[in-house]
Amino acid sequence: MINTLRNILLFTVIAAVAVIPNVLAADVIQLRHSVRRAAVDQPVRLGDIAILDGVQAEALAGIVIRPADSRAATGVVRIRVAEVRAVLDDAEVYWGTLDLEGGLTLVRPPASTRQAVGRESEGHAVVATKLKGLAAGPSKGPADHTPFIAAADLLEDGGMVAREIAKAMIMSWGPEASGLQLAIDATAAEALVADATGFSVELLGNPRSDRCNARIAVRREGGRPSRAALARVDVRIIRSVPVAFRDLRAGRKLSRSDFEMASRPVRPSEIVLDIGSLENRKLQGSMVAGAAMTAGLLKAEFVVERQGNVLILASGTGVQVEAPGVAMEKGRIGDTIECRLRTAGDRDRNARFSAVVIGPGRVRLADR
Repeated sequence: MINTLRNILLFTVIAAVAVIPNVLAADVIQLRHSVRRAAVDQPVRLGDIAILDGVQAEALAGIVIRPADSRAATGVVRIRVAEVRAVLDDAEVYWGTLDLEGGLTLVRPPASTRQAVGRESEGHAVVATKLKGLAAGPSKGPADHTPFIAAADLLEDGGMVAREIAKAMIMSWGPEASGLQLAIDATAAEALVADATGFSVELLGNPRSDRCNARIAVRREGGRPSRAALARVDVRIIRSVPVAFRDLRAGRKLSRSDFEMASRPVRPSEIVLDIGSLENRKLQGSMVAGAAMTAGLLKAEFVVERQGNVLILASGTGVQVEAPGVAMEKGRIGDTIECRLRTAGDRDRNARFSAVVIGPGRVRLADR
């Protein structure tokens, strides 16, 4: 009987490994081409010069890249990507889940202090930035100006394009769509279809990731050629996550009493932890009461050792399977590491698979 149950569990986990892809993506720090100081007596922080995409990247917004210097603030300051990386290295950020992109950021003086001699060249720089943005397509940064709305509400109260995008997203998410929230930047697309005889919507990219695009193809009367537009779609999904019970300072050693479980909208790619995984961990940055805890807010440290025993979790629709396993490499929370079932031989490479570290001695296969 025991062997039969073991074989069933072994088959279930191996099957889950074969069909569940890894959907994790690194957070991105994208240096801007050109920014302007708000005041001459303020330092230049990471959030001032970069688009921070992802909860771990956003937690680094307050890091000072250049200290305040009123003399330098009256001219253009050049900050190169190597300088930013060096500052972040000093802050001991974990690069395993972070990407740093860009080359050079021009930090310009406040509008009230800029020198007239530089206005002409500054104008050319601004134009070049705008043209570069248009050529690159939809922005990679968060759509802060677009509110997140429940996908079900968009079916009733959204515009024509937003309704069709919401339908397509709900179909892609299936039963989980009840907690789906979308921010759809479809202003241009709505104007495009206003006088159209019809249109179609095609989702581009992975609709179960943090963001995707929707291509809107328009049909017109009178033999006029069809036109198309892209609408950006940012995605959140409501999940049960640990929420800070009180304000928590950076570096604090956490305990179960600091959190309670509550439903919050999070990015699909975020590693959601249980309260037990937070015991004795340290915060990378401060948290305010009511904020949701995800793996990117924790100070990076190894919680799984090479050849250490781990509990492997695999979940499907309404089903969760657990199996004992062995880690083939060290891992921090949020890392994807190679594991094997404990019942498999150490040299049997066909029995190895990738899993995400979700806590001390615990890994999980990525969700479907």
